[in-house]
Amino acid sequence: MAIATKISFPVVSFRKIVSPYDSTNRSTYMAVVNVRDVPNEIGDWRSINVRDPKLTGGVAKKIRESLTDAPDSFFFKNRGMTLMVEQTEFDNQSNILAVELSNKELHGLLDGGHTFKVIREYADSFAEEDSGKITACVKIEILAGISELEDVVGIVEARNTSTQVREQSLEELRGNYNQIKEVLQHETYAESIAYKEYELAEDGSKKDIDIKDILSYLVCFDTDSFDGNKHPIIAYSGKGVVVQHVKDHQALISKYIPLLPKILALHDHIYATLPDAYNNSTGGKFGKLVGVGERKPEKLPFSQEVSKHQIPSAFIYPLLAAFRALLKSDQGKCSWVIDPIKFYDSIKVELAERIVDQAMTVRNPNKMGKDKATWGRCYDLVRLSVLERNLL
Repeated sequence: MAIATKISFPVVSFRKIVSPYDSTNRSTYMAVVNVRDVPNEIGDWRSINVRDPKLTGGVAKKIRESLTDAPDSFFFKNRGMTLMVEQTEFDNQSNILAVELSNKELHGLLDGGHTFKVIREYADSFAEEDSGKITACVKIEILAGISELEDVVGIVEARNTSTQVREQSLEELRGNYNQIKEVLQHETYAESIAYKEYELAEDGSKKDIDIKDILSYLVCFDTDSFDGNKHPIIAYSGKGVVVQHVKDHQALISKYIPLLPKILALHDHIYATLPDAYNNSTGGKFGKLVGVGERKPEKLPFSQEVSKHQIPSAFIYPLLAAFRALLKSDQGKCSWVIDPIKFYDSIKVELAERIVDQAMTVRNPNKMGKDKATWGRCYDLVRLSVLERNLL
């Protein structure tokens, strides 16, 4: 059982909101708090918030202006914060409120992340001896005794109405990406993956790998939903559709997740080697293709290989998805019939020629990424090579 954390802080006022459901263990309270007294510790309980606050964005800017320009009106202008806790204790003699939190999947700052960050930034800008001059107050709604994860998810979804809550954030809150986290936990890029729609690293920088991209690469290998005639074009064409596809096929998709480290390494290997695979064999100029650009050499996130070109994803997805032909399933588990990176290296020239031929024919990367013939030509080559080598 998790050890409970108790956070105590002074309040201006505290009231229980009487409701028809007071006979249950669930309760609602409203606290009014001077912004200097909003505890820093709340910042450690942000897991149930569907997005990390972006302090350089428009929302934070408006909150900051409201707080600094008219602090005495901040209470009326700001909608406040919502805190989910296990229970509360209030001492009406000292006006000290204590909230108890024990489970980061259920408790914490549910809404108002931008308000919390701006408030702490504002309060911390005052010297300790001047903190008594702070007059701004904020509302904190406190929900206590809600113990079911689905209830928490439902409340989070309903409360975050100012901007659309992405399904990926709700899936993260439900714990449906835990298997992916476990499989990738020892990879060098594990801490760079944003599972929510906007997620910050420990140093405050934005995480630069989107879980939607990882899910799209995973869907490329879903042999239960796609075959030689039906290709996973949704992986390229719609990231929102990908999130929903993984959600709807969670039980089937789970068997592909252990393959993710190799899938992600293969993705980067294709990206890094495709230009030379074409140029060295044909004497062609890959960099002159429509949509392709030169880039400052930089390491790719999953393999640390270096890319010299900026390549449209429309080139990469059909090639990556073609290697689902290397999968075999047995008793609900998936495995490779041969190492996909070594296999790619053995046919990369032919694959490069096919994808470049399609690019020169279609002359529109976005159109090519949705072109069934492009996906089919790549898949057919890999499938034929597998059969010729009697790997299946």
